[in-house]
Amino acid sequence: MKRFKKHIPHIYIGFVTIFLALVPMSRRGFNAVEMAPEVLLAEGEYIISPYDDIFRRVARRHHIDWRLLSAIAHCESRFNAEAQSPRGAVGLMQVMPHIARHWDVTDEELLDPAINIDVACRLYKSTLKQLRLPKEVAEYDRTAFTIAAYNCGASRVTDARNLAEYYEEQQNDWQTVCEYMLLLTEEEFYNHEAVIAGRFKEPHITIAYTNKVLNCYERYKQIAE
Repeated sequence: MKRFKKHIPHIYIGFVTIFLALVPMSRRGFNAVEMAPEVLLAEGEYIISPYDDIFRRVARRHHIDWRLLSAIAHCESRFNAEAQSPRGAVGLMQVMPHIARHWDVTDEELLDPAINIDVACRLYKSTLKQLRLPKEVAEYDRTAFTIAAYNCGASRVTDARNLAEYYEEQQNDWQTVCEYMLLLTEEEFYNHEAVIAGRFKEPHITIAYTNKVLNCYERYKQIAE
């Protein structure tokens, strides 16, 4: 198979990807979370946010780094537990109510920070499972793919990875996959036989979001354990 040499140079796409990383952005089954007392930390008592202890507790149950969850919350809501987006996303992690209902969580319950984080953890793990990433994917890239899929859906990330594989590029490398994600705005590529979900209208938003979360996560790892 011939290596892909598109009329959009890789140097240009790489520049766009780097630029986007700098753009500022966005009762059943939950007993263990609900029973735990919700105590917010006072200013000066927390490292990242007043929700540090809640993030730690819920993240421990799901075996996810609490600092990663905090980075997602920062980019999603700036730690505003009452945030509601114009599209209907709710709470710290900006979870869509129809997604929460998969785990029998009501709209009102979703405003509870612990439950909101718990649903986000379940969604994160479910998204990672849908991606079906091979074991050889590096941890950084695995995290990047999952964050991107958390934002735009696993099918978009899978389509970009499939295109990279088709053109004999590194489908397990986040930066390479970004290039192909950007190409999913073009008919030649979103109609490609390797693509399932079709046109991706705003891949630059997902790329910028993912890079922002990753950068925030790296900062949090330096200041908190």
